[in-house]
Amino acid sequence: MRLLLIPDPTSPNGEDAFCREIAQRAPARGHSARMEMAPSGSPEAASEKLAAHGFARDCDVVIINSLQPAALIAAKALSRPTVLRLIDSYIGAPPDSFAEVKRLVITADLLLLPSRHMVGLVADWGVSEDRMRVIPYAYDQILAQQIALVTVRAARARGFTLVTAGVIDKTSLSGFETVLSAVSRLRMDVHVTVIGDGPALPTLKERAQALMLGDRATFLGELPHVKKMEYFRSAKAFIEPTGRQGFPSLALYALSEGCPVLGARAGALPEFIRDGENGLLFTPDDAAALAEHIITLNTTPGLSLRLIAEGVRTVERHSWDATVATALDAVETLEVSKPS
Repeated sequence: MRLLLIPDPTSPNGEDAFCREIAQRAPARGHSARMEMAPSGSPEAASEKLAAHGFARDCDVVIINSLQPAALIAAKALSRPTVLRLIDSYIGAPPDSFAEVKRLVITADLLLLPSRHMVGLVADWGVSEDRMRVIPYAYDQILAQQIALVTVRAARARGFTLVTAGVIDKTSLSGFETVLSAVSRLRMDVHVTVIGDGPALPTLKERAQALMLGDRATFLGELPHVKKMEYFRSAKAFIEPTGRQGFPSLALYALSEGCPVLGARAGALPEFIRDGENGLLFTPDDAAALAEHIITLNTTPGLSLRLIAEGVRTVERHSWDATVATALDAVETLEVSKPS
């Protein structure tokens, strides 16, 4: 097959690793692959621009990483089979935007999804499960041999440092408020850094003031991927407050940096975090349970090291070899006709 890959323009560090790895490994499976960025602008105008430049005329299948309407519309106009990799669950999206998302997603011939949780969500949108495949989320930015150094560095940090991150909107607000409430319950020297932005951030800051957290809570706004990794690397734990993502990628990134994960038992997170093995799970919105986990992590000898070690093994299992092989297995099930 001749594969046309449409990279996600929002990928961390400006490089779409999913498309890169498929392009590198496709020839070994007897396929050719090239990448092409979709232009910005309104979907209609951008799709017309693509068509004018001969988009997808020399390919058999178009693989689109993340929902990019222009590429999807242009490929469907040419009757090219389309494969859409979808990570975002779109929970909390405005109703009009969500309706458009569902309309576009349903047009794809094949959907690559990162979790069984995501499969269930998309099935509720009206897509049959025979058009969906679970494709593992891969990440290879881990230096396992340095994990001991990471642990030593974290142990030297002042107090018990926590970090939480994500989009802060009305859907996720209660999860982030749970984090602040848990910290306010503790009588130990603990500090939480909140990374992320969103329309509910002012409300969350007001909640921190009401809880009289003072300098125990710091709000940094959104940060580049590399900067987030620095905070994960130095924190004693990362708190995933909502579990609303199609795949908990931030939890995976935290494990890769030697940072134990405390996560809400919701969404896809329990598929990834095994309670007591590679992280600790708490009931959503249960500040008392989260506070108890923080105390346990701080006071149980060897627990942090055990979670870190298993976390490293977890990340190592999320390899590109497995992800690309599974993705290409799925793509090869499509019936294609050679473009004229």
